[in-house]
Amino acid sequence: MNTTTFAQLNLRETTLSAVDDAGYDVPTEVQRRAIPELTAGRDVIATAQTGTGKTAAFVLPLLQRVQPTEKRDRQGWPSALILTPTRELAVQIVESAQTYGKGSPLRTLAIYGGASRNRQITELKDRPEVLVATPGRLMDLIDDGFIRLEHVSYLVLDEADRMLDMGFIPAVRKIVGMTPKARQTALFSATMPPTIQSMARELLRDPVRVEAEAGELRVEKIDQSVMYIEQANKLELLPQLIRDRGMFRVLVFTRTKHRARKVAKVLSKQGLDADAIHGDKSQSARLRALSDFRKGKIHVLVATDVASRGIDIDDITHVVNFEIPNEPETYVHRIGRTARAGNIGCAISFCDESEMPYVRDIEKLIGATLAVDANHAFHEERKVHAASSPQRGPQGRSGSRPSGTGRPRNAGGPSRGNGGSRGSSGRSSQSRRRRS
Repeated sequence: MNTTTFAQLNLRETTLSAVDDAGYDVPTEVQRRAIPELTAGRDVIATAQTGTGKTAAFVLPLLQRVQPTEKRDRQGWPSALILTPTRELAVQIVESAQTYGKGSPLRTLAIYGGASRNRQITELKDRPEVLVATPGRLMDLIDDGFIRLEHVSYLVLDEADRMLDMGFIPAVRKIVGMTPKARQTALFSATMPPTIQSMARELLRDPVRVEAEAGELRVEKIDQSVMYIEQANKLELLPQLIRDRGMFRVLVFTRTKHRARKVAKVLSKQGLDADAIHGDKSQSARLRALSDFRKGKIHVLVATDVASRGIDIDDITHVVNFEIPNEPETYVHRIGRTARAGNIGCAISFCDESEMPYVRDIEKLIGATLAVDANHAFHEERKVHAASSPQRGPQGRSGSRPSGTGRPRNAGGPSRGNGGSRGSSGRSSQSRRRRS
């Protein structure tokens, strides 16, 4: 059991006070291992899944390593640069920096595409010490002479594998090449494909390696199941399932933008509070949908994988894979959006005949067989699981499952002890650790 406290991580009193006010209790594994190294000035390469507290792992040291500058000093900014793949993540990182840096004079600004370029240029006149940016918009403003990077002393590459997937690595290399070689660098990635490993060797100096995914990817807290169903019946089953099982906060994944729009539209027509986020939506519409989902104004959010990267919400009760991803790692990323901060969650996958190979790949990756949930009107037998996978009747596995009935207690709150039970499973709630 982890008994380390934030007070043992060499953080300043002002930072510890902000951490306490934000509701933190004990650091997660990646925080516990990365923060002391980064505050000591070392380079760090960390493998950590989304939702394991990695934002605090690099922002808290930043608040100690980066010094505020006089506004009139035109040559000293930015001192810190955080590169991240999506606009939603950029916004969330800035919000986290402002939360943890409460009372700090450090100025932080998010730079990303899909928002007013002129407004961002105007905001740059404040000469922020910390820039959080997506590679495309940052390169745009650098090329036009609005940003220079020769004073960057603290560099973070966040979700490096996702930046690789989105084709940003050439731009990342070019951007990093504009920063001083003597900088401190941290690279965070959920996975370490060869390209990212090669880039890390080039860009980091004698880095400390932090591998936190094994201890933090808590799939054992996620009740995983698969429903065999023909593709044509999925749209009819989804609203029935949400109602019948009392799902409160549901994240639904689709492969395409078109499908995300269609699913959200069908759910809304069925009287469910639903919205979608995908690449075709404007930045303001995406942020509004995320905000409404976080505040509980909508109960179902339908998302594509790329658009979902900014979803960092502790109290998601259910993840539904409306379509199963063809990469098993993506499945792990998806279901990791539930069962956060010590909660128990539920992940349900709709599987058409054509998606059976994807299920087998997922089972190989997670080292377990997904339980078959046959408790729905559209169940289709699949021979591949007949001998090995437990079948679920109306009571689910061993007569219990997290049903998500009602709102989770202390939704999104810190690990201050909440007691009580969740849903209909009768299992006690775990102590919460708020993660950002």
